[in-house]
Amino acid sequence: MTPIYYTLPDNIVEDWLYLKDDEAHHARNVMRLKIGDPLMAVDGVGNAYNCMIEKSSKNELRCKIVSKVRNFGEPMCHITLAAGLSTGYKFDEVIQRCTELGVSRFIPMLTEKSKIKIENDNRIKTRLNRWSKVAAASMKQTRRSYLPVIEPIVDFQSALKMVRDIPGRIVFDPTYGKNGLDSISFSPEDKQTCLFIGPESGFSADEIKDAEEQGCHVVTLGKRVLRTENASPAAVAIIMNLFCELR
Repeated sequence: MTPIYYTLPDNIVEDWLYLKDDEAHHARNVMRLKIGDPLMAVDGVGNAYNCMIEKSSKNELRCKIVSKVRNFGEPMCHITLAAGLSTGYKFDEVIQRCTELGVSRFIPMLTEKSKIKIENDNRIKTRLNRWSKVAAASMKQTRRSYLPVIEPIVDFQSALKMVRDIPGRIVFDPTYGKNGLDSISFSPEDKQTCLFIGPESGFSADEIKDAEEQGCHVVTLGKRVLRTENASPAAVAIIMNLFCELR
């Protein structure tokens, strides 16, 4: 299988594509690719390029573009995942697994029951940078061409406002969700969906009330209570299957 790499759109000039720094190092020193070898690169905005290595230097590979594929590896539906932040590196796992499943946009949330507080701008910047790298690695691993958007950290009410124009908004909660996903009618034309997953302790009663008042469906994933890092990919996988993306 042709190896796949990530490059910024600015590194694509006419018929040439440039891999730089870590990507160039991996292609040259890890995969041992040489001049004349083929590779594929994605630009994170939906394009994939079949290339041939034309020139190799210490920190850069110059590649001749042979062909271009639009929306390479991308699902037909657009899923936004608004997930509550938890302790440790659980959100890293959420981004990794859900990027692999096809999520297009992440909204990290601090909810009323969140057990962590992030008040330092440097810590926020560090987390966002790390999450972006996790998403990029998962994008390449699953041969996608679109790098998911990772929004700034917001509270639950702000997240609701950010997705108010999305027709399908679903809140998963084992405490307040009385019905399963089969209680919701999905239309093949509805290709935009937002899923809300809480932190370890779930959502508060006030947050569930706010969501219902704004037209969200509140459902359960079943009898078993999943860890937050497992609930997110489980919910995404179910929705992707309903849209025939996993068949």
